[in-house]
Parts: sequence; C-alpha cells; structure tokens
Amino acid sequence: MGNVRDTDLDAVKPGMEVEAAGGDLGEGDVTPPRVAEVKRDRRGNLRTLMVRKGLIFKKEIAVPADRIQQVERTPAHETAEDAPEDGGEDAPGKVTIDAGAREIDALGVGGKDRLAHERVVRRRGDLIGEVEETLPTTEGLRRKEAETAARGRARLEELEDEGQDARNGGQPGAAAPARTAFTLRTLGPGFLSGMAGNDATAVTSYSVNGATNGYGQLWLMLISTPLFQAVQYACAKMGRVTQMGLAELLREHYGRTVAAAASLVLILANLARIAGDLVAVGSGLELITGVAWQWFIVPVAVALWYLTVYQNFGTIKKVFLVMSRAFAAYLITGIVSHPDWGHVLAGTFVPHVGRDFASVSSAVALLGATVSPYTMFWQARGEKEERRPGRPQRQFQLAALDIAAGTVSGNVVAYFIIVSTSATLFAHHRTIATAADAARSLEPLVGPFAKYLFAIGLIGAGVVAIPVLLASTSYAVSGTFGWAASLWKKPWQNEGFYLILTVALVASLIVALLGVNPIGLMFGANVLQGILSPVLVIFLILVGNNRRVMKQHRLGMITNVCLVITALLMSAAAMLFFYGLLTGHGG
Repeated sequence: MGNVRDTDLDAVKPGMEVEAAGGDLGEGDVTPPRVAEVKRDRRGNLRTLMVRKGLIFKKEIAVPADRIQQVERTPAHETAEDAPEDGGEDAPGKVTIDAGAREIDALGVGGKDRLAHERVVRRRGDLIGEVEETLPTTEGLRRKEAETAARGRARLEELEDEGQDARNGGQPGAAAPARTAFTLRTLGPGFLSGMAGNDATAVTSYSVNGATNGYGQLWLMLISTPLFQAVQYACAKMGRVTQMGLAELLREHYGRTVAAAASLVLILANLARIAGDLVAVGSGLELITGVAWQWFIVPVAVALWYLTVYQNFGTIKKVFLVMSRAFAAYLITGIVSHPDWGHVLAGTFVPHVGRDFASVSSAVALLGATVSPYTMFWQARGEKEERRPGRPQRQFQLAALDIAAGTVSGNVVAYFIIVSTSATLFAHHRTIATAADAARSLEPLVGPFAKYLFAIGLIGAGVVAIPVLLASTSYAVSGTFGWAASLWKKPWQNEGFYLILTVALVASLIVALLGVNPIGLMFGANVLQGILSPVLVIFLILVGNNRRVMKQHRLGMITNVCLVITALLMSAAAMLFFYGLLTGHGG
C-alpha cells in the first residue's frame, strides 16, 4: 500500500471514482469506473474494493487493499467523518490503484475479475528474475537474446532514419524513397478503407456506370487512384502526428458546433449506407440460396456487431482481410464476361467525356464518389490505433504502403465491375438500378456462374464495409464529445464508443427491415456525401499544412497538389449534382 495512511483508507466510500496508475480502466469514458462496494475485516480494516464500470457493458473488478496507491478527497470532506454515510453516485474523491496496462488488458470482456495482491505480483516477478539471472535457463537466455536483438534493431532504425533525414535536408517529414519492405503485416486501416469504399452503394454506382456508359469512363479509375491515395495518406499522417481523429481536430480548431454539424451529416449518410449494405448482403444471399433477403439481415447484423464489439482491432483486421478476398469474384466476372480488350484499353488510357450534362455529371460524380467522408474519419483514427514499428518517418512509409494497397486494390475491383457490366449489360442495352439487378441480368448473358460470383462480391462488400461505417460513426460522435474511442479496447472500457456503434447498427437495421427503398437511401447518402466530402478535403489541406499542428511533418507538395485537385473535382461534382436537381437534369 506504500504511503497510504489508514485514515485515507477509512475515507474510501462507494461511489468514488477509480483510476489506474498505469493502465486504462475507461476513466475518460462516458461512464467512469467507481467503487461499488468496500469490504472490510472484523477490525474495520479495508480488505477489498469492488470496482464497477459500465451501465450496459458491465465489468466488476475486485481490487485488494494493497493495490491502493492514493486516496484523494475533496476539500469539503477531508475526514472520514465528513464523508456521506451512504456513499451515493456523487460520493466525492478518487482512488488510484496500482494496475498496469498489460494486467488490465488481460481482464475479460465482461463479468467479474480479480487483481492479484501486490506482494504476489512482486514475488512472482522477483522470483523469475532471480532464477533467470542465476541459472542459464533456456527461456531466460532466449528472452535476453530477444531483448538485445530488439534494442539493436531499434538503434539501427534510428541511425537509418537519421541518415535519411540528413539526406532530406534535415526534414524528417520530407519525401524519401520507400525502403520499407511490403508484407501482409503492413496491411491495416488503409487497406480496409480502400476495400470498404467498394460498399453496396459504390458497387451499384460502378455497375450503373458500366451499364450506361460502357468502357468510356474507365480512365476515371486510373485518375482517381492517386487522388484517393493522397486524401487517405493525409488523414493517416494527421492521425499519426496529432494522435487525434478528424472529429477531434475539427473540435480543436473550429469548435464543437462545427464538429457536431460535420458528425451529424456523416451519421445520417452512414446510417443510410449501412441500411443499404445490409439489404445488399441479404440480396446477395438471396441470389445464392433463393431465400428472401429479409431472413438474412438480422443474423448478419448480429454477427458483425459481436465481432466489432467483442473482438479487438487486431482480430477484426485479420477477419476482414480474409473477407476482402471475396472481391476477387469481380475480377473473375470481368474476365469470364469476355470484354473487347482493345476497347477496354482505349477506355482506360484515352480520356473521353460526352458534352451532355448526364455524361459530364456522371464523370465528375464518379471521381467525387471515390473519396467518401467515412473512409476519411476511419483512416485518421485507424492510423492512430494501428501499432506500427519504428520512428515517424518509417511509420509514414508503412502507412503509405498500406493505403496504396487499399486504393489500388479497391480501384482494380471497381475497374472490373465496370468492365463486366460494360461487356454484358451495356452491349445488350440492359438497364439496372442496383448491384443485385446487375447480378440477375448477368445470368442469361454469361451464365449462372457469373451471377453467383457477382453475388459473392456483393456479400463481401457489405461485410467489409459495415464495420468500417459503424466505427467511423462512433469515431465522429466520440471525438465531438471528447469521449474515449478505440477498437483495441474492451466494451466496458469504451462504453460510450460501443453504445454509439450499437445504436447506429440498430437504427440502420430498423430502416432496412421497414422496407425503405434502397435506391432512395443511396441517393440520400450521396447527397449528404456531396456536401461533406469537399469540405473535409479543404480541411485536410488547411490543417495538414499548419506548422503548429503538424510541426515538421507537414504534408508534402505532391500530396497537396492531389488534395487541391480532389477538392476542385469534388466541389464540381457537388455543384453539378445540385444543378441537376434544380433544373431537372439529374433525374
């Protein structure tokens, strides 16, 4: 118990807040951890604290008295006699306990847990240390070798980074040739955001574009790749440097009102997209099984909710990296549809846009739709949570590789969706309204194999996108109100974050079950996206070049040029869209 006095222990009452000295009990959450019960022995000495956290995602932890480091009392209750006898929720003061990050991370996702006595932990650590120091145990030698090697690698990385910084003119944030090897471990939030961008609304947009314009606008996918890369990299760099999400940065620099307004627009757009994605996943399963889509969306929603809430970010990342393989179905569909590859290459490298309003607006809107607000919110916060090794320069390089994998893979998928629908639906003058329509229309033209492949891709698109949409919604709201937000934390540690996520999913599920027209939902989502996207890109330019915020890691020239082009194109897309609505050209 260190220097904690008996009089301080006597002052501990139910209702007092609890803080961990070295870990996270969710102190910054909407529901702080509190003393639920004080257990004493026959002589009245404090024996155990029962700490409770959470209203919905509940957790109870038994803390031995020797873990108490400090008891803080408010000036109005300096003595135990002055403290309230019942100790309600407003009981004054705070108790600090000796608990480290690893120890708290080892606690369960719910139910009851108990921390070991301090002397047991110390004895266990001392005994292992003494044995490894005096006896050449295999485990002890292996651990020492690993620690020595790790220190050597870290020092080597520092020397390499310092040398690279010197070659860059002393600017750690300057552009440097990528020397970091690409591995599967590099993949993270950047890859997921690139693949999640191809959700049901995007697949529908690409399918309709291919069925309407043929191969004529394939070149847009080539142009949009570096633009999307620049936007996501700017978000990742800002998240890494500031350790804040976009909502937190908006609140910090423009006030809570602006952050709340942006979050509200994002929430409404995300709810519409989640509902549309749930319907799309159900429709894909209906195409494969013949069972009505309504039977699938509740089990799918529950499974995705459980995975997102009760598994940490590392597990979520692995699951969705596997699920993203479903997008290969679109590549296969594009090949088996037997496109005219000469026309495909011409459409890819020869820019062409018709002079009519529909063609121009379709081209600009397709570029604008590639960059979604929710992927920006996800990328900034996801990069903050991603555990990348090395110094900042190496972390930026790893983030760039991760994002490049996502943007290139995502746009290749979109490219082949346009190719397959162009080769079949456009060539046979078929019109469609949804991606499910595209799958059904492919069957008589290419065969049932193509229909099932398209349906599998649609299912994978929804399954990967829905958790990203949910997390970005929670990041926006949590950042606006200053709550803790992390997919690495357990639900009782970040209850506010996971409650927002749960409410968003339930609301979207209700909208989907009510039978609201999914096309109308996608239309509404695109309207809101057209309002928010260019504003966020302009915000990235302003904050990403702010020396006070980014210090020596401001955005580079190439990134800035791409961001300016993206902002202009997305602004043009928004203006054309609303012009079409006002004049009746938009349909």
